[in-house]
Amino acid sequence: MEEEFSGFAILDDQPTEQDALGFAAYRNALVGIVRDPATNTPLVVGVFGAWGSGKTSLMRMVEAELKGEAPEGERWIRTMWFDAWKYHREEVVWRALLLQVLSCLEEGDLSEKDKQKIADWKQRLYEDVERETLGDFTFEVSKAGKGVLKLGLGLLPGLDWLRQLLTGWETDPSSFVEDLSAAVRREKTRVHERKVQFLEEFQEGLAELVHDYVDSRDGLMVAFVDDLDRCLEERALEVLEAMKLFLHVKGCVFILGLDREAIIEAVQTRYEDEEKCRQYLEKIVQLPFLLPPIETKDMEGFVEELVPDLPVRCRQVFTLGLKPNPRQVKRTINVFLFLWRLSRQKLAGQITPVRLAKVVVIQHSYPALYDVLVDTPRYLKELEAYFRAEEPLEAEGRRAPEEEAPAARGLPPSLQPFMGLGMLRRLLTMHPAEGPESEGANFVDLTPKELRPYIYLTSRTAPEPAARAAAPFVEPQLVHVPEGEFLMGSTPEQVAALVREFPQGTEWFEREEPQQRISLPAYEMGKYPVTNVEYRAFVRDTGHRAPPYWEGDTYADGLGDHPVVSVTWHEAGAYCAWLRERTGRPYRLPTEAQWEKAARGSDGRTYPWGDEFDGARCNSGEDEIRTTTPVGQYSTEGDSPYGLADMAGNVWESTSTLFRPYPYDAQDGREEEEEGGTRVVRGGSFDDYQRLVRCAYRHRGNPDGRASYVGFRVVVCPGSPS
Repeated sequence: MEEEFSGFAILDDQPTEQDALGFAAYRNALVGIVRDPATNTPLVVGVFGAWGSGKTSLMRMVEAELKGEAPEGERWIRTMWFDAWKYHREEVVWRALLLQVLSCLEEGDLSEKDKQKIADWKQRLYEDVERETLGDFTFEVSKAGKGVLKLGLGLLPGLDWLRQLLTGWETDPSSFVEDLSAAVRREKTRVHERKVQFLEEFQEGLAELVHDYVDSRDGLMVAFVDDLDRCLEERALEVLEAMKLFLHVKGCVFILGLDREAIIEAVQTRYEDEEKCRQYLEKIVQLPFLLPPIETKDMEGFVEELVPDLPVRCRQVFTLGLKPNPRQVKRTINVFLFLWRLSRQKLAGQITPVRLAKVVVIQHSYPALYDVLVDTPRYLKELEAYFRAEEPLEAEGRRAPEEEAPAARGLPPSLQPFMGLGMLRRLLTMHPAEGPESEGANFVDLTPKELRPYIYLTSRTAPEPAARAAAPFVEPQLVHVPEGEFLMGSTPEQVAALVREFPQGTEWFEREEPQQRISLPAYEMGKYPVTNVEYRAFVRDTGHRAPPYWEGDTYADGLGDHPVVSVTWHEAGAYCAWLRERTGRPYRLPTEAQWEKAARGSDGRTYPWGDEFDGARCNSGEDEIRTTTPVGQYSTEGDSPYGLADMAGNVWESTSTLFRPYPYDAQDGREEEEEGGTRVVRGGSFDDYQRLVRCAYRHRGNPDGRASYVGFRVVVCPGSPS
C-alpha cells in the first residue's frame, strides 16, 4: 500500500486570516466582546500562547473581522497593528508605539488645530529620540592642560550655546572647561524639565483627542500589539507601562499577543516576588485568554490544508505525533518534504514516506530518543516490539508482572526512560503489525541495516546529537541463560565428518573433542557483542586508549551499533572492571563454557538456529561482506535458543578461558585471569566460512593482539568462573 505524492512546496511561517486551526469560536468571542456596546473601556486583552501557537493568526482574524462594517447598533472601529519586534533594537520602543497611535488618530477627520497638535507631538517625540541617540563628542583641551573632555550630546537640544562658548576659546582657554561643565549642568536640568512638561501635556492631550474623535462619536480604537515577548525584557516592560500611563484612555482597546512565560520572566527582572509578578500582569491585562492547544480534528485538517497531496497515513502520523504548535508543525513538515525529495535522489527504494514521517516526528518531539537512535538504530525496532508486546496487557487493563518487565523481557537499559511515554507508544503502534495498513509503516520488520538510512537521512537536518558530545553511559543489554546441563564440544563422528570435508582443518576440529555434558548455574550474557557506542563511554570516562580505527575518542558515523574490534583481551577485561565499578554488578568476560551454552542451548545444535548452515542468518565469509555489520542485523532468524544475537559470525569473541585441551574443567587453572597464555575466542567472523562459525569451534586468541575481526561480549554471574 505504498503512497506517492507530488507536493513538495516548502511552507512559509506567515500568519493567516484563514481559519485552518479551528479558531473561529475564539475569534467570534473576542470580536463580540470588543463590539459589544456594554463593554467598558479602556480594555487590555492578553492572548497568551507559546511562540508559534497561532496567536498572530488569531489576532489577524480578529482584526479582519473588526475592519468590516459595524452591524447596526454596534460601535465603529479603527484598528492599528504594532509589531514590537521591528523596533526591538531601538532604545525607545514605547515611543514607536505612541507614534503609531498618533498616526492612527490622523486617519480621522481632525480639525486643522488638532492635526497641527499631532504633528507637533510627533516632532517632539522624534526630537527626543534623536537627542538620546546622538552619542558622545570629544574635545581635546591640551592648551588648558585638561587632557580630553568627553561630552554627552544626548543632553543637548541644540548647539547655539556651544558656539557662544567656543568664541571664548582662543581668548581664555583656561576657563573654557569650567564654563562648559556649568553649561551642561544647566542644559541637563532644562531638558529634564521640558521632557516632564511634554509628557504631561501629551498624556492629557491624547486623552482629549481620543475622546473627541473616537469615544464621543461611539467608536473604538483597537490596537493589536504583537511579538512584544520577543523584545528585551526592559523594552517589553516599557511598552506595557507606556500603555498604562499614556493610552489607558476611554475608547481604547489593546489586544496583546504574548508568551505568558516570557513576559513573567521579563517582570521577574524587576520584581522577584512571584505574587508581585502576578499582580503586575493583572494590573496591565484585564482580560487574559490562554490559547488552547489545537484539537486533533482541527490538527488533521490543518495538516491537510498545508500539504493536500500528503498521503493519509503520513498526515495521521503528524497529527498524532507532533505538539499542536502551528509553527513547529510547519517546520517539521518542511523537514519531511525536503528529506523525502532527498531520499528519492540518494536512497531510492530504501525509504518509505510513512516510516520517514515517524522518524522525523521522533527527531522533533523526542530528541533524547533520537540521539540514542543515531548510534543504535535497532533500538527503534526493539522499542516498537516492546510496545506491541504491551498492547494485549493494556487491552486487558493490566501490565506485565514485575519479574517479566522491562529488563527481563529484553528492553535495553538505554530505552527504559522512554517506555512510559504513551504518545510515543501510540505513534509506534498506530499501524497494525500485519495486513495492507502495515506495509511500509512499521519498524519491527526491518533489520538494523535497513533502519540505518532513516537515521542517516534525518541526521542531515539535525544538530550534532548531545549524546555524541556527552558520551552517556550505555549498559549492555543482557539475556538470561537458565541453570542446567548442555552438551559442550563435538562427537568423534561430527569431527570425522568435518575432517572429510576439510582435511586441512584436522588439528582445529580435533580440539572440540571429547564432547561432554556440563552443568552451569544461571547467568546473564550480553545479547550482542559490545558495540562502539558502549565502548566509547568507557574510553571517555577512563581516558583509556581508543581502538586504532577511531578518530580521537570516537568512531566514524554509522559505526555506533557495530561491534567494537581491535581491542586486546586485557582491554576487554578493563572494560568489564569499569562496568563493575559503574553498576555494582559482577561483569566480566564469559568462560568458553558459558559462551557455548548461550550459543547452542541444551540440545547440542551445530549453529545457534539449528543443525543446517544458512548464510542468510549470519555475517560469515559466504556473504562476502568482509566487514562488521550492525549487531542484531540477522536477528531474530539467527538468534540462539535463548535469544542471543550474532553468536555465529560478525566478529570472534574473546572469552576468559586459557586455551587448553578438552575435557573442559573450570578447576584446572584454565580460568585463572592472572595466568599467561593464549585465550579462547569463539563464534567466527565476517571473514570465516561455515565450518568456523559453528557453536563448538574453538580458536586461539593472543591476549595482547589486536584484530579488526575480534570483539567481545560480557556476562554477569555471581561467584567465580568455576
